This record gives sequence, C-alpha cells and structure tokens, in this order.
Amino acid sequence: MVLLLRRVAASVRRPVASAATSRSLPTVQTLKAQETSTTDRVAAINALELSSALDKTQRDRHALEIVDCDALQTLLGFLEDSDTISSSDLLVPAFLALIRLSTEPLLAQELLRLKAPVILTPFLKQTDPRLQAAACLTLGNLALDSTAAKAVAAPSVVSAALSVLMSPHEAIKRAGCTCVGNIASSAQGHREIMEQDGVLMMGALLDDEFSDSLRSAAAFAMGNILSGRDINAQDLLRESGALPALVLLLSPAFTEDVNGSAAWAVHHGVHLNKTNQTLVAEAGGLAMLLQHLAGGALDNLQTNALLALDSSVIAHEENAAWCRANGGVEVLKRVQESEGDELNASAKRALTSLLQQLN
Repeated sequence: MVLLLRRVAASVRRPVASAATSRSLPTVQTLKAQETSTTDRVAAINALELSSALDKTQRDRHALEIVDCDALQTLLGFLEDSDTISSSDLLVPAFLALIRLSTEPLLAQELLRLKAPVILTPFLKQTDPRLQAAACLTLGNLALDSTAAKAVAAPSVVSAALSVLMSPHEAIKRAGCTCVGNIASSAQGHREIMEQDGVLMMGALLDDEFSDSLRSAAAFAMGNILSGRDINAQDLLRESGALPALVLLLSPAFTEDVNGSAAWAVHHGVHLNKTNQTLVAEAGGLAMLLQHLAGGALDNLQTNALLALDSSVIAHEENAAWCRANGGVEVLKRVQESEGDELNASAKRALTSLLQQLN
C-alpha cells in the first residue's frame, strides 16, 4: 500500500498547492538553481525536513511533496558530483538531510528507487570519518525498510559496510556495527554478511580492548547476523571464541544495554545447538540470565533474557535440569505473575515455552 501510494504521488500533480508545498518549493528551487550561492544552498538543504509537530497524515503529505519536487534526487546528485568544488562543500549538509529524511518510510522507499545504496557505497570507504559515519547512518536507515533487502544486501554494499569495522576510530566502528546489523535484519542480508566472514569480523569487536558501547553494538549486530539460525555460523561463533565473549557480557557488571545486546546474540547463537547450549551453561550464562529475570530487568533486557534462556534450554535436558534445581521455575512464575500481562509477544512466547519445558 505504501509503495502504491508513492508511485501514485510521483505521477500526479496537484493543481492547488498545500501550505507545506508552498513552503517547500522555494527551498527546492534554491537548491537547484545554478546561480544560488553555496551559503544559500546549504540553508535550503538544512530546511529539508519533516517537522515532528506534524501528525502522520501531514507527514505523509509533506513526504510525498518532497518526492514530487525531486529534492531527494538533487541531494543524491551532490553526492555523485562530490569531486567538484561546489558539491564537495555540500556533502556534509546533504548527508545530514539524507539521514533525517531516510527515517521516513515514504522517503526511504524513494531513495531506494533512486539507487541510493549504490551512491552511498563509495563513501563507506572514505578516509573522512564524517562522511563514513554519515553514509553508515543513511544506509542503516534505508536497510530497515521492508523493500530494501535486495539493494542493501548486494555483495559490493555488504563488503563496503564490513570494511567500516576496520576503521581506527571507535565511533566509526560503532556506526558500522549499526549499519551491518540493520542490513542483517533481512534473510538476504545476514546470508551475504556470513558469506563475507561477518561473524568473525563482528566477533573481534567483542574483545575487552574496546569500549562497552562498541561491544554492545557488535553484540546486537551479531544477533541479527545469526538470526537465520545457521548451524555453521553458530559453530563458528563458538570456535572463534565469540560465544564465551558474549556470555561474559551477560554479567551484571555491565550495563543493561550491554546485557540486553549480548542476550539477543546468545538467543540466536545457541538455539538448538547442543554444544553451544552446553558452553553457555558451563560459562555461567544460565545463572546470569536467571539473575536478570529475578532482578526486575528493564523491558529490553527482560525480553532478550527470556529469549536467550529459552534458546539455551530447548531440547537440552541438562540445562533444563539445572534451571529446575536452581530456582528457575520460581523466578519464571514470579515474572509471569507480576509482569505477564505487560510482556511483549516475543517475551510471552518465550516465557510460556520455558514454563512448559521446566514444569
């Protein structure tokens, strides 16, 4: 339905301009006019945004008007012409506008139609960290659109995104993790990332030489990469030492954000893999997951801890027996009684599954 709406909007011109259109057209005319100074062009780029004060209907209408007036194509044109002096001065403002606009589904779909991932890919290998980060953020936003999988999972795009993980700058590595993690949210994406050694590359960022925020971003991305439950990828996770590193990040010594990301990766990394499930138990992972659930963790950690615990005990009688012997049933029943109605659908399914296995 959204795609149909966008195509219709691109082919229909309204005879009477709305208030949003009358404000945006001068901006776009300034953006395109050859005689416009760089200062005025930057101001016009900065004016391209969707106000948070607009309701959904107004935002959709304004987004369609931005599509109609070819503002997105103009912004991408600045990126394609970045070798010229005039366009090089516009790169950062153009990227900032694309980051803002690419969070809107209608505009993200138009950017995908305009082959934005192909245009963004060279910037992922830029030596300027500002442009690298901006390209990561924009591509990461686009990757979340349901229509993006084929474009963002192209081998050349994935290769460039993975190369960002080798940056000497931690902030850029973190942006790269987010971008790769978003690409991995589709089946095509996580398959291509695995084929290009993404499990090993992401696993290397779980090392304690890196900041907690980077390790958290890497763990969450790892969870998305492993979401296809590929047995070979799960085995590689264990054999490379990344699985023990993830279990370590479940420790309450880390923040709940780090714990939640690690639990997400453990959930996908051990599901129905008996060797990995055993390792989690031997490394103390079951105890830490139960500790989080007993301690009233925040929603994200609680959900991911339930998912990780369920994946760790399913079809693994030894782990299930350990949970029974160590108060697991009591902890889960307290969660059900105190917060059962407030859990999201994934957490409810995991909780139900756990109680069935442990009772």
